[in-house]
Amino acid sequence: MDGLREIMNLESLWTLWFWIMHVIAWSMTSHFVLGVPFDAVLQANREKEEGGPWAHHADAMLRASVFRIVTYFKRLGTVLVGVWSFVIGSLLTCAILFSNEFCIAALTLLIPLTAIYGISVRWALWIDQSDFDPAELRKVVRRLRFWIQLFGVFGVMSAGANAVYYWIQTHVPVG
Repeated sequence: MDGLREIMNLESLWTLWFWIMHVIAWSMTSHFVLGVPFDAVLQANREKEEGGPWAHHADAMLRASVFRIVTYFKRLGTVLVGVWSFVIGSLLTCAILFSNEFCIAALTLLIPLTAIYGISVRWALWIDQSDFDPAELRKVVRRLRFWIQLFGVFGVMSAGANAVYYWIQTHVPVG
């Protein structure tokens, strides 16, 4: 049991599992923009004619995903925001008051992801209210993906900086 506890150490910003979770979270977030695989959007943009099969399927997936996000947000948005605020607030309290390393590590991942999902919901509401043609819709998705990747870069950089700061605070003697 001790060997398993050493491998699956959840209390460290320096474990391999923490950084694997970062890679998985950010690669999935930047690949599935608004719930649609971005390679489908790229294939639709590469087609010679506008009404090709990739364009048709990518646009249908985008419209369905936007509809799904907007419907869930209108139905459960207040409850989800309230519960998620409680989770983030609880983690922040444990991280600040008790210097809990797991909570600090979770926050370095969850705070940027929360911002990304908030932006994605906002863009989905905007897309739902607008009447984009398929080419414009794919351009909007490309722009959203750029912002998601920018947030991802800053999220990973802040996680690394936070890990170094936490290590200095706990391992370097003062005075």
